[in-house]
Amino acid sequence: MIRNKKELKEYLAYEKALYFGGGNGSYLRAWLLRSKFYRIWQYLRTLRHAEYHKNRISGEADSGKINSLWDKMAFFWYHRRKYVLGNRLGFEIPENCFEKGLLIYHIAPIVVNEDARIGEDCCITGNFCVGNTGAGTKSPVLGKGITAGWGSSVIGDVRIADGVTIGAGCVVVCDVMQEGVSVAGVPGKVLHLRE
Repeated sequence: MIRNKKELKEYLAYEKALYFGGGNGSYLRAWLLRSKFYRIWQYLRTLRHAEYHKNRISGEADSGKINSLWDKMAFFWYHRRKYVLGNRLGFEIPENCFEKGLLIYHIAPIVVNEDARIGEDCCITGNFCVGNTGAGTKSPVLGKGITAGWGSSVIGDVRIADGVTIGAGCVVVCDVMQEGVSVAGVPGKVLHLRE
């Protein structure tokens, strides 16, 4: 969760480096070509700004003047822009669901429940869903370093440990508490421990 301007800058710098490396040459080339990574980065940058202003409005920020008219207007602007960009890309990601280091590889549908929580350095290949089983039920909590394969889903009151790889087309409906394992199948089963 982004609580101050310093954290916002850290999130943005870290994630920009994930998409474009350390130099400005890759970013400039992506901007000129309007590559898929540039468009995904545009969405992600807007998402992070919306999170920052939302947290200031709700009082969850830890510095500066909060609950100001400026933050409300800025949140409205970034939230609306996120919605427009999300419609173009097929992304439905609410604020404050992903920690730092979200890397999306493909422009494809991504749907995340607003109560889901996903740790740092999550990699998504596309067509990914994280949700609950209906109104009033709990949403998934995923650890750090999760990799989600194409077409995978995590549904229900599920906890997933750090470093888990969710295979393509896998539907996870039960807890995966072993770190660093791979999960595949419908429903998802642990395949093996990584060496």
